Parts: sequence; C-alpha cells; structure tokens
Amino acid sequence: MNKKAALELSINAIVVLILAITILGLGIGFIRGQFGGLSEQFTQVRAEIKDQLITKIRESGDLLVFNRAELEVATGKKDTFYIGVKNTESNPDGDTVCYQIGVKCIRSLKSDNSCTPDIQGDAGNNIVVGGKVDGQGADQVTWFQVFDTVDIKNLDVGVYPVTVQIAKGKPDTYAMEIIVAKDSQNGDCSRGGVFTRYQSKQFFVVLS
Repeated sequence: MNKKAALELSINAIVVLILAITILGLGIGFIRGQFGGLSEQFTQVRAEIKDQLITKIRESGDLLVFNRAELEVATGKKDTFYIGVKNTESNPDGDTVCYQIGVKCIRSLKSDNSCTPDIQGDAGNNIVVGGKVDGQGADQVTWFQVFDTVDIKNLDVGVYPVTVQIAKGKPDTYAMEIIVAKDSQNGDCSRGGVFTRYQSKQFFVVLS
C-alpha cells in the first residue's frame, strides 16, 4: 500500500509540475505578446507624430513647430513631446547643417514665484533649463533633456523628442521658450562652429 500511495503521489506531482510549466509558458507568451503590441503601438504613434510635424512645418512655413503648446506635468514625473526644425540651408561641404537646441524658463505666472524658487532676484528667471542657448547649458536646474546639437539634412526637416522632468519646483504655470540656433557657416556638428539665433517659440508648463 505504501508503494502504491508513493507512486500515485509521484504521478500527481509530475502532473502538477507539467501543468505549472504549461501555464507559466502560456503566461510568458501572453505577457511578451502584450509588451510587443505596446512597443509596436508606441512606434506607430511616434511615427504618426513625426509625420504630422513634418506636414505642419511644410504647410505653415514655420521653421520651428512642436506637437504640444502646453504641458501638464507633476513634480518628479516624466513626459515627452516632440519638436520639428526646418533646415532652409545647404552645407557646401556636406549633406547636413548643424543646429543647436536649448530651452529657457522665462518666468512663472505668480509674481512672487520664479523658475528656481531657491534663488533670489532675477537670477531665478530667464535661465537655461535644458540643451544649450548661446553655447550655455543648464547651470541652475535641468528640467528638459534634449539633443543640444543635431545634424539636419540639407533643406530637410528634423523631428526630435524633448523629455521634461521637474524634480523640484513650486506648482505654477511657467512660460518657456525653445531656442534654435544654426551654424553660421552651414557646417555640420563635427566641426564645432559658431552658432547664430535661427528661430524661437514659446510654450507653457503647468506644474502640479
């Protein structure tokens, strides 16, 4: 009887193990399929945004566009939007022209607040908070992650992501400005040239 019971117990254990492995495999396959679908959807959305910005910049004639004029973000949380830059020049020695991109925080809506609450006076406003402006990077705070220099093909449009993450700040509405500068000699980014202002446009960040 003991041998029979042990045999039945072993068979049951094997059956349970097979069922567990089967269910685990199905679960992994399902999760992988879900993640794969989400990744594919994200790629499609990103491609759609890129196409929309390229169409917008070509139809409007603007040199700088973005897909959102107002961002609502929570402190510490990441968000991403996209900008499009139109290159109206040709590089005489190559295929691309170098552009510099930077973001400034101009001021807050409330007069008793500033872009950097811990800094008193004018130093707390009109500061670089991402990328580069006139060769200057973010020195007080970094709110935005953006390619500070990009190569855009001759007479083409470049579309780039901009990630915002404000680690510290008072809840308020902030006037921001994206500033784009162009290599003065229409060279590419490998030569490290001198940049001149090309285009700028304001947008708003609502911080909660």
